[in-house]
Amino acid sequence: MERADPVLRRHLADIKPFFALAATLTLYAHDIQEYSDIARLFDFLLAREPVVSIYLFVAIILSRKKELLEIPEDEPEMLHFTLSKLPCPLDLEGLISNAVQLFNDYPPESLPLGAWKKIPQTSVLKSTRDIFAKQAIGEAIFLFDRQVRQLRYEERKKKAVDFLWQHRRTIGTVAVTILVGALSVWMRKKGFDTTIWSYFNRFKLAFQSHDLS
Repeated sequence: MERADPVLRRHLADIKPFFALAATLTLYAHDIQEYSDIARLFDFLLAREPVVSIYLFVAIILSRKKELLEIPEDEPEMLHFTLSKLPCPLDLEGLISNAVQLFNDYPPESLPLGAWKKIPQTSVLKSTRDIFAKQAIGEAIFLFDRQVRQLRYEERKKKAVDFLWQHRRTIGTVAVTILVGALSVWMRKKGFDTTIWSYFNRFKLAFQSHDLS
């Protein structure tokens, strides 16, 4: 949406994308009531790579541009509520057509801010791009386990980074102290401390003699 409609994207900048989870994870069966619509939508989504379901949600958001822009940015709860509900009536064929157009105009590899690169290779969004490729159950389980481990690693890394940032001053002070101490020990072992102190004494004597004169 960053490229398709920057104005609307900025309007929704403070809204977390949790509103799209239920719809995209259930392929919209959670929100659509009519069986014929669900069947038509499944025909479309199952014939495309998994990431298309996200493009479909973007198409839904873009179709509600006027409605969303009428809601002030300082009312994030109302924006989130509106985004979490599918429009009624649902122009399914129009949305499908727009989703395909969005996918063709802005394929995943072209998304800004390196969004596609940040998605792990083990994600279903990448590991099943070829809908005609056969994939054994064992391979799917293997990829799933790898992605779970990677997500846990990313979570631990984020916690570590947050901890370091929160205590950056204390850690910085300790690091500088250790560095100075290590440098002092190294200089003493190399005998540099004697040389430095001799220069220091020379400067001291020079200043003293200058003051006496």
